[in-house]
Amino acid sequence: MRAYAERLAARAVLQRAARLVGPLRAATHVVREPLAEPFTGDLDVEATLDNLLGKRFPEDGDLIVSRRAERRHQVVLMLDTSLSMSGENMAIAAVAAAVLALKLHPEDLAVVVFEDKARAVTRLHVADPPAEVVVRMLDQPVRGYTNIAAALELGAAELERGGDPRRSGLLITDGVVTAGGDPVPFAHRFPRLFVLLTEDYKMDPTMCRRLADAGHGDVFPVQAYAELPQRILDVANRVLR
Repeated sequence: MRAYAERLAARAVLQRAARLVGPLRAATHVVREPLAEPFTGDLDVEATLDNLLGKRFPEDGDLIVSRRAERRHQVVLMLDTSLSMSGENMAIAAVAAAVLALKLHPEDLAVVVFEDKARAVTRLHVADPPAEVVVRMLDQPVRGYTNIAAALELGAAELERGGDPRRSGLLITDGVVTAGGDPVPFAHRFPRLFVLLTEDYKMDPTMCRRLADAGHGDVFPVQAYAELPQRILDVANRVLR
């Protein structure tokens, strides 16, 4: 019965995330490269003529083709699972994670959950399907305090292990540190760190701004937790693609 309930919950989460994401169209960019195999792209006439100028016969690499390639981006999502996340908030956080799982290649997403400690639900270069990511999210115990430093330390290490030039961290937090040390030094390790500030009466926007500045990113306010899935989709569309 528990397994059946988990499958139903995961299906509901994925359906909600899919309605938000809509048709999946990967972002692309133009790649220009020497022709290696026939029919791998369209001939770039101008670049090819530049290479052939003054030559009697073309040489290897003179023929340039252009093609559209999918744009990839590695992301580590860091989510608070401390005691304040009990109840509906954890289900909403699972929807937010599912939005990114649907938006990105499975192997390009890592999810880190944190309270007193931080742990990886899924890791880069591991192609866990979105349904599995959701099940693991829903299975997380909600407890403890908020150790943002531990989340950033593990998240930064995961991005460094990923190694892609295009990589970013997304941190969902109210900025209130109740365990661990100062998280700002770990924010410096991110190529780009974006903070989604969940606004409430006890939030610390100054800490969120310090983290985003240290991580060369920005702060995006989330006025109500129910808005988190849509807000994370807006951030992904704006800065990650």
